[in-house]
Amino acid sequence: MQTNRQHLPLRHLPPTAVPFGSTELNAGLNADPASLHAFRAKLARYFGTPDAFLAASGRTAFFLLLSGLSAESPTRAEVVLPAYTCPALAKVILDVGLTPVFVDIEPKTFGYEMEALTTAVSPQTLAIIVVHPFGIPQPVAPVNTLAHEQGAVVIEDAAQALGARWDGQPVGVEGDFGLYSLGPGKPLSTGGGGIVVSSKPENQARLSRWWAELPQPGRITSALALLRQVALQLAFHPTGWWVATRVGVQKIGEGEASWGYRVRGLTTVQAGVGTALLSDLTTINNCRRENAAAILAGLVTGKRLRKVRVAAAAVPIYLRLPILTGSLEGREQLYKRLWNEGIGVGRMYTRPLPAIFPGYAQKRFPGAETIAQRLLTLPTHHYVAAEDINRMCRICSSRLYSS
Repeated sequence: MQTNRQHLPLRHLPPTAVPFGSTELNAGLNADPASLHAFRAKLARYFGTPDAFLAASGRTAFFLLLSGLSAESPTRAEVVLPAYTCPALAKVILDVGLTPVFVDIEPKTFGYEMEALTTAVSPQTLAIIVVHPFGIPQPVAPVNTLAHEQGAVVIEDAAQALGARWDGQPVGVEGDFGLYSLGPGKPLSTGGGGIVVSSKPENQARLSRWWAELPQPGRITSALALLRQVALQLAFHPTGWWVATRVGVQKIGEGEASWGYRVRGLTTVQAGVGTALLSDLTTINNCRRENAAAILAGLVTGKRLRKVRVAAAAVPIYLRLPILTGSLEGREQLYKRLWNEGIGVGRMYTRPLPAIFPGYAQKRFPGAETIAQRLLTLPTHHYVAAEDINRMCRICSSRLYSS
């Protein structure tokens, strides 16, 4: 979905954004305890699962899930995850008292190196995490086979992929559990929140037990959640983001201090907003996908710039469009040029997990290191105009930055 718009002063594209208007605002204002049940039911229909379980954040949901699994299998102490992904995942694993086991990934696809994954899985493995980065689906079936042979479970981290599909099915339902985030900048953002689903009926009773004692937030917390949502929407508008970048707000969330989470439920306001947004999720994701396709069509790729390969069975949503430069120096030069042109370009995680948690890695992870040093992400959301796409393609295809 492209619109012609001149590049204006006081305008800087945010890295991601979700439409939020009067419908969503009214849904939040009119929310009540029944809104939580309505949101769960609508999510279950969307995913084709028996139920959906809500929490204050994706990290909270992950904490509850791992805690429940660990209590059932106390002899299993390891959780396998990609060596390049959100550091908060490793923090939650450690918070539960488990050990993260890092596995390298392929820069061409961002998927696991299967030989390395096979070596990493053992009778000590509690779970394998399959991450669908930037809304690009990764294969789950071979990981299921590997995990189940060892008695482990597969958790699909679809925090950035709500609405993506694999072989026609929603991402997150092929593994044993699907994990989603409703946080800022996610495909469907309520300013915070997390979801866990399972397509397997036998897991419903387990999830119900693990969620049974989850404290529910009160009215004040719910009201503050709506104010936070409105503030975030203002900040993620191109004019608001221009202001935010001038005062450094965009750097919030980059440090370890932002990895925290509260173990409590989702607010009624967030459930109301989420129910309204879910009705438009397909349209929102189609916009992202169309803008990504237009950018990809205009990029000149080669040694200096490379796209991420997408499997034939995958229908990505491209929450952000990832590209890889030929070198760290080239990445930094391209980042500055795009940023100076008002493009919400991102570096994402600039260190692989083994560098952040060195006590849990005794070897190098070249694929993860390459991605950490060469990755850039381009915006694809509804604020992206045709002129923005042309500018991104022109800058990325320029020879004024080194390889």
